[in-house]
Amino acid sequence: MLVTPKRHQQLSVALPASFTKDIPHLREKTSRAGMVARALAIFRVDLALIYDDKQDETSKREGRLFHKLLAYQEIPQYMRRKIFQHDPDLQFAGILPPLRLPSHPSIEKPRTGLIRDALVLQSGPISKVDAGLSSLVSIPSKLNLSDRVTIRLSRTEPHLEGEVVDPSRLPIYWRFSVTRTDSTLGRLIREEKKDLTISTSRKGRDVREIREDLRLKWRSSKKTLVVFGSPDQGVPEILSKEGIEYNNVCDFNVNTVPNQGVETVRTEEALFATLSILNLLGEK
Repeated sequence: MLVTPKRHQQLSVALPASFTKDIPHLREKTSRAGMVARALAIFRVDLALIYDDKQDETSKREGRLFHKLLAYQEIPQYMRRKIFQHDPDLQFAGILPPLRLPSHPSIEKPRTGLIRDALVLQSGPISKVDAGLSSLVSIPSKLNLSDRVTIRLSRTEPHLEGEVVDPSRLPIYWRFSVTRTDSTLGRLIREEKKDLTISTSRKGRDVREIREDLRLKWRSSKKTLVVFGSPDQGVPEILSKEGIEYNNVCDFNVNTVPNQGVETVRTEEALFATLSILNLLGEK
């Protein structure tokens, strides 16, 4: 299993619900969402927040689809059919690239200390969970039916037993989570109350000009939020519709693709570029 240390800070990204709105076919929507999931996994993002950038029914529907595609890809393969069952929105899920997160293990022989994500199939004083192993794992506590939990095996003979662990307390990067909110971007930023908020925009400051200041703030941050705009609106434009000046809610507004050679940089491309820079600035 891949073992990568977790970041010293909690890293969240805010993504627009309308991310796939300009893409006509579900197959291409699925493919683009797959690129986002890869970026989140590669750069050890803890939480992806999908915010409502358009406030219309079409964008809300697109946001639900975007959330579903990311959530499906993040879930270990052995749990997907039980959680999603047959869903027409996932008919092209076969083209999604594998994430190979630590929470997506290959076939493993049960051993004491093994950590797995699991689905609660039986609830009671001793609950039974499916962790993708040769048999169900007994957990000596009452768990909610159909909940997803992370467990550590404590015994393998004569049958599998384990205990629930908090994935956020693991010393390694385990996986990202995805949530969707009906909040506008401005409200989301204020509700999250991060100690560092970075917005990305073509109209932002050239990252090379503020590199040292950004590096210092990024390294000292405990909870960071990186905000991305929609296919047709940058972060400043989205916030201005709420009557919010981005300088009042964001610590930095950064252009992470200076001197771009194309007219527009897609959200998933900006995601890779921005997280790459932060990954480099985070190295000591």
